[in-house]
Amino acid sequence: MNLDKINHIAILRLSALGDVCHAMFVVHAIKLRYPKAKITWITGPLESNLVRHLSDVDVQVYDKKTGLKGMYELGKALSHLHFDVLLHMQWSLRASFLSRMISAKQRIGFALSHSREKQHWFVNKLAPEPQGPHVLDALFSLAQAIGVTNLPAHCDIHLETLTESLPERFVVINPSASKAERNWTVQGYQGLIKYCLDQNIAVVLTGSPAPSEVFFANEILKGISPSPKLINLVGQTSLSHMLSVIKAAELIVSPDTGPAHMGTLVGTPVIGLYAHSNPKRTGPYQDLDKVVSAYDVLAVKEYAKPVSQLPWAARVHYADAMNNILLDDVLKVVESVLK
Repeated sequence: MNLDKINHIAILRLSALGDVCHAMFVVHAIKLRYPKAKITWITGPLESNLVRHLSDVDVQVYDKKTGLKGMYELGKALSHLHFDVLLHMQWSLRASFLSRMISAKQRIGFALSHSREKQHWFVNKLAPEPQGPHVLDALFSLAQAIGVTNLPAHCDIHLETLTESLPERFVVINPSASKAERNWTVQGYQGLIKYCLDQNIAVVLTGSPAPSEVFFANEILKGISPSPKLINLVGQTSLSHMLSVIKAAELIVSPDTGPAHMGTLVGTPVIGLYAHSNPKRTGPYQDLDKVVSAYDVLAVKEYAKPVSQLPWAARVHYADAMNNILLDDVLKVVESVLK
């Protein structure tokens, strides 16, 4: 394929928030390599609120709840467009079926080592082997297939202006993950909050309006004395607003979930709390040195072999895995970042 003839690029990445953040870095790199090319990104309804922060990207929304009917309608809406290349960035059979509604000369998917749910059946070119173990490395390999060689350290995005008055110096704690098993302990978060307040550093809690997240935040706050330096924004911000709050923070502490990667997206230091998945694969890309992880120890315990010998996406399944993350270990990293 003549790389100089690439004028219109389709990106297919529907979900989830963290992986969409990774993909935004990749699309930013593509824009730098092809500044005149038009980019159309097909994504999910929630995720579109993040993607729209990229300039000069046409965002098309597919809601998986609409099923085949929604696929057909999206295909009809895009029928007048014929892309030079489609970068298939989603590991799912649903996304692969959706990709067939998009007219593209070249359809690029992951290398066979990283292809899942028969994605390679739906593409006509495979990306090179990723150069690292991280999900972002895998996504970037698709951009490498069209001649993109540099992954920027930061992503150029537009943020909304904060309207409320937040403390001059504060830490964001995003306590809940999309799956409750990834949450750290109530006692751990309480100890972390008390430490920050003792250091005269304000704490802002963030999270979605999901009842489970609101409940978990309230459970944490039950053990903390009310303070003007402790602000609970769980369920009270849009995704765009949360992004701006995270941008203004000195750091964000979060388990393996979207807001952790939103921190990476806006250049805020991230302290990731990991036990179920390998942080070298799913951790905050720019802050892997700040991760507090129990994964390696627990993975060896569960599989009886070194992590280096496990499959790329091997997970730890102990229900109490996050209990193995110690408050003292988290405080050591927080202290080093705040200094």
